[in-house]
Amino acid sequence: MHSIGGFSAGAVAPRGRGGRESKVDRAYRALKQAIVSGSLAPEMPIDKNEWCARFEVSRLSITSAINHLAFEGLVIIEPQRGSYVARIHLADVKQWMLMRRALEMEVVASCATSLSEEGLTKLAQNLAYQRAGLASGDLQGFHELDTRFHRQMAESLGLARISEVLDPIRTHLERVRRTLLPEPGRMQETFAEHEAIYQAIAAHDGNRARREMANHLDRVATELQAFVTRHPDFFDP
Repeated sequence: MHSIGGFSAGAVAPRGRGGRESKVDRAYRALKQAIVSGSLAPEMPIDKNEWCARFEVSRLSITSAINHLAFEGLVIIEPQRGSYVARIHLADVKQWMLMRRALEMEVVASCATSLSEEGLTKLAQNLAYQRAGLASGDLQGFHELDTRFHRQMAESLGLARISEVLDPIRTHLERVRRTLLPEPGRMQETFAEHEAIYQAIAAHDGNRARREMANHLDRVATELQAFVTRHPDFFDP
């Protein structure tokens, strides 16, 4: 029986309408979080009995949740094999990366010319926390700060509509980022790239900020391709 990463119902189920959430929604959100975080890796079977016991829900609730995830392409259901985590589709990932690159390069350039001192201070604080996470080897904490670092830029500029587009793209790429971050040296390189982005913003150099962001995101794409070569079973074309 596989591990499900220590997730608890309370940790993954925000309050729904009226402060309540259905059992199907609770199971769906927990399973999706486990898949996106990498706790349930590609090709890993989903043990319905284990999830029923963990969240104290019926088999029907788990089945409904799995059907929802299958519709989203995160789970595969086969009559003789059961349910298992889908591989990552490279063609989709490449398109999401392209969209993210285009948008974040423009956001960071705008930060270089328009970010307030308060926004700049928040980015510096985030980097300080990243440095601490790196020193302590806190992979989960570093990952959350990484996500926050990118999100802060659009938020500090009040670019709500761009955030609405970027947030779903980042969610789709979450499985890839979680897969790559534990790779040797990736945390250190990510921190160095973030620091270079911050320095370009602080220098109010929009062109340099664009280049540093492009370098950061292009490195992820290059490392993804190398990872695919080493772990082809995780991916579909």
